[in-house]
Amino acid sequence: MNPFNSLFLLFFLPVISWRSEPANEISIIINNLRNSKGQVLVSLFKDGDGYPDEPEKAFRKGKATIISGNRATLSFTDLPSGEYAAVILHDENSNLKMDKNWIGLPKEGYGFSNNVMGTFGPPGFSKASFRHTADKLSVVSIRLRY
Repeated sequence: MNPFNSLFLLFFLPVISWRSEPANEISIIINNLRNSKGQVLVSLFKDGDGYPDEPEKAFRKGKATIISGNRATLSFTDLPSGEYAAVILHDENSNLKMDKNWIGLPKEGYGFSNNVMGTFGPPGFSKASFRHTADKLSVVSIRLRY
């Protein structure tokens, strides 16, 4: 055997055969933030329970980390397989609620998974939902609207 081949096997075979554990994660990337003020709130709903108007029923909730003035990220780990939908709020004044104008239209940024919008109100769960499989990484990119 060629000495080079022996060195290759000695040093690189462990790297090639090493396998990491499956991700089992939903990573949410939020784009189009108007600014880096306040916080970005994420509610992850499973199977439609409480979606979208009952955040207390969300399967998981969190605050996304604002990376720059127009982008934020958040990951949820150890999730079972199922149908999920994410609801995002750019809570610019950190009052933990969606601020609306006098006719009821949102004054702060919001978004839904699949970047869907409803006609007169939020989109239904079936339009915003996506399938996550346990032991996999699901990446969801959401563009906020103001």
